[in-house]
Amino acid sequence: MRINYMLFLFICLSFSCDAQKNGVNNSKNLVIQFINGNWFNGQTFEKKTVWLKKSLINYTNKEEVDTIIDLSAKYVISPFAEAHNHNLESDYKLDERINSYLDNGIFYVKLLSSIKKRITPLMHHYNKFDGLDISMAHAPLTATDGHPIALRKKFLEYGRFEGLFNSIEEIEYHGYVIIDDLEDLNKKWDKILSFSPNFIKINLLYSEEYEKRKNDTTFFGKKGLNPKLIPKIVKKAHASNLRVSAHVATAYDFHVAVNSNVDEIAHLPEIHNGKLIDIEDAILAKKNDITVVTTVSLVKKNKEKENYKELLENVCSNLKLLKRVGVKLAIGSDIYNDNSTQEFNFLYQLNIFSNQELLKMWTENAANTIFPNRKIGKLEEGFEGSFLVLDKNPLIDILDINKSIVLKVKDGFILE
Repeated sequence: MRINYMLFLFICLSFSCDAQKNGVNNSKNLVIQFINGNWFNGQTFEKKTVWLKKSLINYTNKEEVDTIIDLSAKYVISPFAEAHNHNLESDYKLDERINSYLDNGIFYVKLLSSIKKRITPLMHHYNKFDGLDISMAHAPLTATDGHPIALRKKFLEYGRFEGLFNSIEEIEYHGYVIIDDLEDLNKKWDKILSFSPNFIKINLLYSEEYEKRKNDTTFFGKKGLNPKLIPKIVKKAHASNLRVSAHVATAYDFHVAVNSNVDEIAHLPEIHNGKLIDIEDAILAKKNDITVVTTVSLVKKNKEKENYKELLENVCSNLKLLKRVGVKLAIGSDIYNDNSTQEFNFLYQLNIFSNQELLKMWTENAANTIFPNRKIGKLEEGFEGSFLVLDKNPLIDILDINKSIVLKVKDGFILE
């Protein structure tokens, strides 16, 4: 049966509602043929015939086809991703947040910290064929009085943890883990693993001033781990088959993280300080295949400051350096009340990256740093059948790309 595009949309919506009502994904048993679509190969678009079989992408087929879908020369890309956020662990406006992600074509989200006790009751919303897929670190590792302990204390006092915790001490392991020395690391590691994190997050903040800030109460919440411990933490995490994502603030934090062979840098460094990354560190990040998550729209928090222009110029200089060296960049926002759409738009406005580079940063690179062991982020044989269909070519016109989405397919399932 061949279906034209408009009739297809009507059938898809009907099928989506029925499948959701029945709680099953019947499309997994169908062989669906997509014709006349332009499919992104990482560099350009190719006109291809593609089949979905058992919700996987196939470029050949010998089985009987259940449905033929004519994409009418529209453009097919991988779904978008959000490589840094924290906004899915609370039930406050949760449906609104989830719908915002999905409406913008964002299927994969990395939560750089979350309180397991708080998010566990919400997990039925996530990691299912017709919804958001999330990866979680849970409690980040930090030093005594380091980030994010001050934030946890503030939220506790605001009453946001009512019914969960009665004191800041109770939040350890749930909202942070204090690692001051090797003894702490060894003693606490099994309990860290008992929370089943998908990866380990470590907090490095102004590590060039670690000794100065360590015992100074004026730096409460504005410090992180002892930089000398980072290689040992990374080694221990890798031995447990866990990747390490490093929160960094400064170029020296970046230096420590890269030289300790972390897997991901969770922020572009120097967003709020205005110093340059050392080129040797950038080269090592490329050599070690470390992904750097952008989060550069955070610089707008400094918009009222006199040095905002200099901070923005420094952000651009560091992005250009990482691009020139070939470091893998992934789009993530760390904007609690938004998603990676705002970050993408800001990067576009900086006019540093081509449309093809931006597309790869938001799809392939972001998806791969969230779920490195899954076949997502590309439209290749055997990859998961998740993609977006656009009514314009993003390599030519990528502005407001989310608004050009006319169809969303997640794991072989047509989203409304």
